[in-house]
Amino acid sequence: MEMLAATDGYRHRNTNARDIISATTTTTHAPSESVPPGTGTPSHTTRPGGTAIIDIRSSDASPLANLDTQILDALLLWDEKGQELYDEILTTPHYYPYRIENQLISQRITEIATTIAASETTMLVELGAGSMVKTAQLLTALDSRLSSPLVYYALDVDLAQLESSLALLKQGMNLRHIALHGLHGTYEDGAKWLARPEAAVYRKTLVWLGSSMANVSEQEAGELLGSFVTAPDTGALQNLAGFLVAVDGCQDATRIQLAYDVPGGQSRRWVLYGLEAARRQLGGGRDDAEIEQFFAPQNWKFDGRWEPDSRRYENYLVPTRQLDTTIRGKVVRLEQGERVRILGSGKWAKSDIARISAKQGLEIQNTWKSPELDYSIYWLQPILRRHDSGVDMAGISDGGNNVP
Repeated sequence: MEMLAATDGYRHRNTNARDIISATTTTTHAPSESVPPGTGTPSHTTRPGGTAIIDIRSSDASPLANLDTQILDALLLWDEKGQELYDEILTTPHYYPYRIENQLISQRITEIATTIAASETTMLVELGAGSMVKTAQLLTALDSRLSSPLVYYALDVDLAQLESSLALLKQGMNLRHIALHGLHGTYEDGAKWLARPEAAVYRKTLVWLGSSMANVSEQEAGELLGSFVTAPDTGALQNLAGFLVAVDGCQDATRIQLAYDVPGGQSRRWVLYGLEAARRQLGGGRDDAEIEQFFAPQNWKFDGRWEPDSRRYENYLVPTRQLDTTIRGKVVRLEQGERVRILGSGKWAKSDIARISAKQGLEIQNTWKSPELDYSIYWLQPILRRHDSGVDMAGISDGGNNVP
């Protein structure tokens, strides 16, 4: 039984899109900061003493809600403890994606910030923002190049991580033009929220770092890109300035294996933590003992491998004996040695990015590549642009292709 992949090499995998039900607001404990005059924010309030975080989730269901299609979900790895275990991986010398991307951003930050500033962006949205370690450098460089207000939204599935990261980000920065806010939800929730009338009028740049784009299949990555280009419900073009996307294209099998199965066991501890998180999510019912046994770590082993044909590194959890249980009315049997896929990371070249993007009406306008290996940051822009975007409608004919 295989499951869907998740996301710096990794980062948050998101659930399937569902209709937005509500958007409520919580706050962090960072100092209060109102949105710069003239910019505004789509329908929420900032409470005294906090940074607004909008709950845009279409459902508050558990990461294990979709047991008809999967046994484990990589979202289980992204709670507070999972993030701590993941951060241990980032400190190792073998995990090159984090180090290389940080170096690349530092080396090319002037060009990247200048490109975003020139796009007339009024809203910057970071997908799967996580710890926001790289965010401060980008926002500082961008702030110095702006002459008008801009609002930054960090999108993440973990509310506790979102609150703490935004609070730390605010405490360490003195921005003149940029207000900081959060969105609590999945990628799909974010795409729908950004298409709402109160958000649709803003000219947006999307930031997708950590090679997270390649944590799903090419088709899924394209669909996610496309959901930010055109509104998921209506198909109308979004007011998109551009997409800043980082993707790892390394094909060195030895380097990749060391990065994703780190000597010292940090990678394995993190992936195996999914079992503990699953037990906790499913606890409290009459079948606790059976659930405990099913997800007991002694009944599982880690299996991670580079798969050159698909150009992906995949992480699996493998039962060491037959396991049977009933989860929320669903009978589950796993045979000994049956691999359960929990997350992976694709390694895509520039040609792959160009092909995936083109199918969604995007084209590569600029590329910043690491001098050390094939790891690049791409600036993608829509081929078709809305009339109200403030940008020439290059490539749009009068033959029925104009966008209202």
